[in-house]
Amino acid sequence: MNTKAIAAALLLCLTACASQAPLRDNKPGTTPAAGSDEAELWYAMERAETELQRSPLRVRDPALNQYVRKVACEVAGEYCKDLRVYVMDVPQFNASMAPNGVMLVWTGALLRARDEAEIAFVLGHEAGHFRAQHSLRQWRRIKDTSAALGVFQVLAYGAGAPTTAMLGSLAGYATLFKFTRDQEREADRLGFQAIVAYGYDPRAGVDLWARMKREEDTRRYGKPSAIFSTHPATAERLADITAAAAAVPDPPRERHRNEYRAATRPYLEHWLDAEVARREYAASLLVIGELLKDSPSEDRGVLTFYLGEAHRRRNADGDRAAAGKLYAQAVNMPGAPPAAWREHGFALRDAGSAAAARAAFQNYLTAMPQADDRAFVQREMDKLGGKP
Repeated sequence: MNTKAIAAALLLCLTACASQAPLRDNKPGTTPAAGSDEAELWYAMERAETELQRSPLRVRDPALNQYVRKVACEVAGEYCKDLRVYVMDVPQFNASMAPNGVMLVWTGALLRARDEAEIAFVLGHEAGHFRAQHSLRQWRRIKDTSAALGVFQVLAYGAGAPTTAMLGSLAGYATLFKFTRDQEREADRLGFQAIVAYGYDPRAGVDLWARMKREEDTRRYGKPSAIFSTHPATAERLADITAAAAAVPDPPRERHRNEYRAATRPYLEHWLDAEVARREYAASLLVIGELLKDSPSEDRGVLTFYLGEAHRRRNADGDRAAAGKLYAQAVNMPGAPPAAWREHGFALRDAGSAAAARAAFQNYLTAMPQADDRAFVQREMDKLGGKP
């Protein structure tokens, strides 16, 4: 029997399981009854999870995964035992929750959060979807439509996915299971309650979503980001979260910024490089610029360099000059990557400062003796003349 036939047979079984059946009592540690439509959905998701585990986008660093899971468990409470948390190397802001307990956290969200309380707000929201069984509700809504067979095939067998099943392709899950705005509001409420109960500052969500609103505004004339498309309007969401935070009497103040930075700092340069590579330069300039304003001194060099990179790669009017100034600042700051000297050298070369450019290139090669582009940079130095 081929994949399509198997999926069709399973779907017939699933559809016969009564979309009007009451939701099970989703107590922590419980699983669906055999033969139920929820059990079939879990079966499909578990097949997809095996592909996810092999995904090249999966971050496998045990320390980072352990930290993110710890935060997820803090806000999931008794549902911690049901969660399997995967950190995925994707630069956009997003996280998602599958009905069988798979939580995906994208590195773009980790880059944008400032502290543990902010990422806890995101993960608490996703745990809220699981607790309220929103995926099952959405599956029951769509499974009577003509799209249901195709959805099930993607879930269980990766049909149409480029190299992995639905969860492995990441974007597919959000496309297939778009939660309603009321469900998003409920998940926000459950997540908010969880972070406050744990002792996190309730204004963490306010700070995070205020920044996300500013980032969304950079896309005002472009295609809306997928993260905002199914949620309540960001301004409305921000207002709701602000009101909820203001209503908490004697609110807790825990943010755990130092712990968050210790867990994520080893990835900062990689995440910044991936952010700029998205080619959403207005958003990246905002994101990196705001990170720079909030950063400790030891991070200012790498952030200033990548702010320069965003200007250089955008290459609009004035961007080259702005990038040159930022590179010049970065090389004199702690934490600047060696590439800052290389780009500073090119900016000096273009400005006609041959001797200074040559010195900058030499600093780069000294810091990176095995650089892949060593021969290229050496040729640029030779063109500039002067002593070797």
